[in-house]
Amino acid sequence: MKRISLIAILTGVIFCSGNGDLLSQSTSSVKFPLKQDIPTVFLLGELDKRYDEMMADQSTLLDACNDDMNLAYSKLMGMMQEMEAYAELVDFDLKGINAWIHFFWRADGSLEHIGFYLKPNSRNVSTELMKNFLEGFAKQYRLPLKYSKKFSHYASFAFPIVRNISNPENAKNTAKANTRSSN
Repeated sequence: MKRISLIAILTGVIFCSGNGDLLSQSTSSVKFPLKQDIPTVFLLGELDKRYDEMMADQSTLLDACNDDMNLAYSKLMGMMQEMEAYAELVDFDLKGINAWIHFFWRADGSLEHIGFYLKPNSRNVSTELMKNFLEGFAKQYRLPLKYSKKFSHYASFAFPIVRNISNPENAKNTAKANTRSSN
């Protein structure tokens, strides 16, 4: 009985892989997307091929600030202050979170994507909760900066962020809770 089963299995394998016709017919009707969509918030290290493609279309935050490092720093710290204000508003505790974060802005300053990865020394937080928080922030925040094309910035952040309030533009918060309209 075992000999007959083994012969049947081997015959099936030979039949399916023998000339390749049956195998190629079964896969030819399957359509695979050429480009993988990247969600608004994603974990760095996932979706590497699409991430690399997306990076090819990016300028940097420093480019968008005409190579003015003080302006770029001010814009970034203003955004991080807004992120902390938003966290307080939605009751999400950022304290102790250490992460690598890659921000991707559209030309109008709105956030298109945020890639992140929690560092080993970060406070333990669910990546799903962090994703949800960052998605909410991305929906309501717009960097007060416009550029001729998309731009991005990659950095390491430890919360709470040390604030430099010497710039009056960074002294006010504009974070607001997301409101969903029912259509």
